[in-house]
Amino acid sequence: MEDILRILARGLKFFELGETEIRIYSLLQRESLTPRQIAKALGLSERIVREKLKHLLELGLIERTLVNRGWLGYVYYAKAPQEALKGLLSRIESTLKAVEKETNLEG
Repeated sequence: MEDILRILARGLKFFELGETEIRIYSLLQRESLTPRQIAKALGLSERIVREKLKHLLELGLIERTLVNRGWLGYVYYAKAPQEALKGLLSRIESTLKAVEKETNLEG
């Protein structure tokens, strides 16, 4: 049983959100911003912001659009909470099924 719980914990660790990621998501619900703008608004380094944006993208909570405004870069925005939650729950369900399969607990 201990091995099963370790596998489950590893699988679900991916879904952890830190305070910084929550703050970034909340900010992006109000407006679309570049990583530099997010960093400035939240008083964070741009490197940290980019790292957190990558995780939020992987989770499907935010999206980005390529823009050309004299420079080429991305503008990030939050998905609607209902849409984000639906996608997140679907990914959690898939992860749980994979853990179940890996531990040979299926029917």
